[in-house]
Amino acid sequence: MKKLSIALVVMLLCGALAMAGTAVARGKAASTVTIRYNGDGFQGKVKSSRARCVKNRTVKVYKQKGASQNRSADTKLFKDTTDSEGRWDTGNSGLAHGKFYAFAKGTSACKRAFSKTIKV
Repeated sequence: MKKLSIALVVMLLCGALAMAGTAVARGKAASTVTIRYNGDGFQGKVKSSRARCVKNRTVKVYKQKGASQNRSADTKLFKDTTDSEGRWDTGNSGLAHGKFYAFAKGTSACKRAFSKTIKV
């Protein structure tokens, strides 16, 4: 009986380690975010192979001030949350001029994503 208990514990530990290794290997899913200006506001879509990386993601729209590498100087203008299909829309945010991009912050399961910069 004691040998059976030890064997059972060893099998359970091996199974737990195998599952943990699979979770670590999977890592964060890649995400992309798009942006476009429709004449009075910004909209786009978050895409990912993992469904939970698409819905309920916060997307922020920034106005680019300098070079694309120096994002700390950029100004956050709008924020929206994606729907179940990854769509986001700032609504009627008025006329805009300049360079803009969208940013979806990373989560525990999803990598962060920057859109291409658009000129309006």
